[in-house]
This record gives sequence, C-alpha cells and structure tokens, in this order.
Amino acid sequence: MSNIKELIRETENHFNYPINRAIISGRVLADLNDSPKTFSTKENFIQACLAYTDPKHEQIVRELKESIQTTLADVKSNELFEVTNAYKHVSTKGLIEVLNAISEKQYFSGGNFENGLDELMLKIAEVESYDSILDPTSGYKGAWLKLLKENSEQKITIQEIEKEFIALAYLNAKVTGANNFEIYQGDVLADPKYVADGKLELFDKVITFPPISMKLNKEAMEKNKFNRFRFGKVGMRADYAFISNAIASLKDKGKAVIAVADGPLFQSGSTGKIRQNLVDDDLIEAVISLPDHMFITAGVPINLLVINKDKHNFKGKIQFINGNQTDWYKHGRFVNALTSTGIEEITKIYTEKIEKDGISTIINNDDYKDTLSVKKYILPTEFTIDDQKYHINKENLQKENRVSLDQLVEIKRGFNVTKRNETAVGKYLAIKVVDINDKKINKDKLSHINIPTNPSRYLLKKNDLLLSTRGTLGKVAMINEDNTNMVASANLVALRAKSDNINMKWLMYYLSSPMGKFEISQAASGTAISTISPSDLRNIQIPVISKANQDQAAEQFEQNKIKLDKRLKELQKQYLENEDKLYDSWQMSQILTK
Repeated sequence: MSNIKELIRETENHFNYPINRAIISGRVLADLNDSPKTFSTKENFIQACLAYTDPKHEQIVRELKESIQTTLADVKSNELFEVTNAYKHVSTKGLIEVLNAISEKQYFSGGNFENGLDELMLKIAEVESYDSILDPTSGYKGAWLKLLKENSEQKITIQEIEKEFIALAYLNAKVTGANNFEIYQGDVLADPKYVADGKLELFDKVITFPPISMKLNKEAMEKNKFNRFRFGKVGMRADYAFISNAIASLKDKGKAVIAVADGPLFQSGSTGKIRQNLVDDDLIEAVISLPDHMFITAGVPINLLVINKDKHNFKGKIQFINGNQTDWYKHGRFVNALTSTGIEEITKIYTEKIEKDGISTIINNDDYKDTLSVKKYILPTEFTIDDQKYHINKENLQKENRVSLDQLVEIKRGFNVTKRNETAVGKYLAIKVVDINDKKINKDKLSHINIPTNPSRYLLKKNDLLLSTRGTLGKVAMINEDNTNMVASANLVALRAKSDNINMKWLMYYLSSPMGKFEISQAASGTAISTISPSDLRNIQIPVISKANQDQAAEQFEQNKIKLDKRLKELQKQYLENEDKLYDSWQMSQILTK
C-alpha cells in the first residue's frame, strides 16, 4: 500500500480529484472487460471504457461511462498517459484501493480510517453464507463490502442516495467478483427500490449505518410506502425513519444491526413513544455503546442497536453492553478504533448473553426506563471526577437507604432569557450558568430582564438551590436573600424544599460532592452537549439521613471551613514571606515593587 500511496501523490500533481477518479474508474472498467492495460491514444482508452457492459445494472454503468467520457473530454492524451502508465502494473484490486483512498480524501477531509465497526457489526449480525443482506444507506463501502470480499456469492442488496457513491459502490462490488449483488440509487425513505411484485423485498439481515440526525424528508413520511413507519410519528430527525425502514425490510425471523448516535436512544416526545412501541413489540435484543471519535467526520459516540424478530429464549429481555473499555479500543491520530480483543469480547458477551459488572447487564422489558442509553442500566466500576479516580462499590451503593430527589424538592424550570428580554432597565435579575462559581452567585454580573408573562412562577426564594442542567452540569448555588427579584435562566433549575425535613444547604453540599456529581453524570444524556431532563433529574438518588444529622453535618462543615480558611490564609502569607526572603538576596524589591 505504501507504493500505492506514492502513486496517488504522483498522480495528484497532474489532475484534480474528478479527473483522477474518472481515469482510474475507466481503467477498472477496462480491466473488468479484459482490455489491454496500455493504450496508444486517449480514444483507445475511452473506447475500452465504453466497451464494458452489464445488462443487470445498465443505468448505473451508462451513467458511469458518460461521466468518465465527459470528465476526460478536455484532457490531453499525453497527460492521460502519464497517469495510466503510472498505474499499468497495479492490479484491478489495487486500483480500487487507490480509488477508495482518493475518494476518502475528497469526501472525508483527509481520509476515513479502519475502525473495526464493520467487522463487529457482521459478527453481531451472525451472518450465514446463505443469508440475504440489505444495506439501505450503503455509501460506497462498508460492512456489505467486507462481506463480499469474504464471500462473493453472498446475496447482498444495497441502496444509496448519492450518484457518485453509487458508481464507486458498483466498482467496489464488481471487483470482488460478486454474483448475487444488487444496487439501487435513490432516497430509501421516500422510494425504496428493492421491490418485487408490488411488495417490499424482505431480507434475513439488515446491516446499516444511516446518516446521523439527518433532517427528515416529510414527503417520505406522508407517502409512507409499504406502511414502514408504523411504530409512531417520526420527529424532525430521520433516525427512527431509518430504523423503522430497517425493521420493515426484515423477514419474520430477521435481524438488523443499526449504528446510531446517542440521541435516538434517550430523546423524549414522539421519539420516546416509538422506542416504547419497539420494546412493547419485543423487537430490541441489545444495545452496545462504543467510544466517540470512531469516524473523522463524526465525534459523537456510536451505538449498535440490535433488532431481532426471533429472540428465541431471550424473549422479553434486552441486553446492554458498554463497549467503551480501555483494552477494547485504541486511540489513533484522527480516530478511535476497536481492537481485535474488543471485537472478540463484545461478540462473546453478546452471543453468550454474559452479565458482567460495569460492562454488561440484562433487563426484562418491564424494567425499561424510557431510555435505551446504556449508562442508565450499567453502573461503572470506576469513576473519575475532578481528576480523581474512585472505585464504586456496587453492593454498598445498592444497600444504602436513598430516596429520589423529587420526594424532597420541587423542581422548577428556569426562564428562557433572550436578547429581547434583556434591558438595562429590566425589573428582574437573571442568573445564568456562567454567573455561578464555587457555589456562589456573582451578583454584579447578572442581566436585567423583563418578564412579559406572570413572573411569580419564576421568582426565587430564600434557600432555593440552583442547579445547572445543560453544558457545564452540576454547578450549584443557594439563594440567601428574602423577597428577591432574581430568576434562574433556562439552563438552570430551582430546587425548592417540599417540607422542613430537608436542609437545603446540606443538599447543596451533597450535590457538589463526588457522590452527587456521580449521580448527576449518570442522569445526564447528550452527545455534543450534556443535558439532564427534568424526568432524569427527579430520579437522582439522595441518601436518607435525619434532618438533625443534616443540620449538624452542614453546620460542622461550615464552622471547620471558617477555621481552615483562616489557617490557610495565614499559611499563604507565611509562604509569600518566605519567598520574599529569597528575593531579597538579590535585592529584587529595589527593582520590582508590588
């Protein structure tokens, strides 16, 4: 491959991507047609490309040949020969490697990289040689191509929306010698092409990585060809449209392995209703979480959602696997990649349905908690907070007497402050996340706002706690004044005691402790930006101790803190005095004064 890299660099100096792609694609077509590898004129080269035929994929081949002919129309013969001659000793399979490499540089900003995901998806799908396979969002390579390289007789159907990707996918497949391969171009949500006798063709396995959070094509939903979107109304994003399409494309005993981001696993609203319907229909077999940055174009974590219409003796259950284990992936310069150990371990845990602390658990469908997020079901064995690593004793944690946060406090949403509300003469002061530091509110920085609706539901009271729920999670502060004109902004919630049985200052210290931060992190969701929904916040667990003990602990802590702060101030003074003695040895104070 190093020689091929040198050839790519050499030919890149002659032409841009479209021309290089056209020349190499043309050579591949000529090779597939057993044409000579050297050409005396440009016309000879074009004719060798045009001589290739494939009646089964006539339209794709015709468009590919037209693209090659058009792109090379103004290229001079001697310039074309410089490229074709450079590749004359490269095999057809080598040419495809070149074509993929230059395409990755073009489409994926410097290259896409092997990350082990294709191999893992195939193993989780448990593909047999006689299985029919569908990838309805194929790209120009993926698990389907890996499978064809291993078994050119595998019955595989793919659909892809991008015409350029279709041409590359076609060439990739043909070079493997595929005989049972079918390829379609078009939007699979609006118009699935794998149709026979007016019915959607069904497959043993669907293995696919749909576009992440793509905007939904509403027209496709309205048409709803073949009643594919029957699990509920799909929201603004197309994730569950692709998932629903995959399920509708399975045979009665089929299995789908679908790569998804975190969002579809926890988002509420209509998305949550679809998830609940999938659980109720007992279609979800497993969810496997993987590290972030497994793709150069997507930094978000990836999960494998395993849909199985025939769960055998696993009916009524769901397995969760945390695949983000230190020894299971390696950090690359641009991306993370699964190691062979990671692929083998995840596959073994999945196929043998192994439960292991911090890694895997199995729940009954009845224990589903409105989310498929893996971390909501698997407690880690270790946790790092503020650069300190803690080991978690699961047994002692489960023994501890705890109650949910909503049994102790009301949870009040903040006011959505916009530029339109902010004014120098505003009647109210808005506290934002940035205004909280070290459990204190920087009152000098608060924005003045007006509230057009009834402000009373937003006004804060003495002993209310503020907690950040978006972005920088877990910032806390307490309101110490009576009759304030302060309100919390939308990325904060106010916690107000329901009774006199909770010391809010003690609660503040608990939420800002390593234990509280652990609870908050477990409740958080999100990909690029972490958030805590009100429902997840309500379920944060708080230790049960008497109000008297809360009062005593908080008071004792604060009294000791005052003494320790005083001693610390004295020590800092002594520390500086000691430095000054050193500096006096070269009379620094006569030159530099504080």
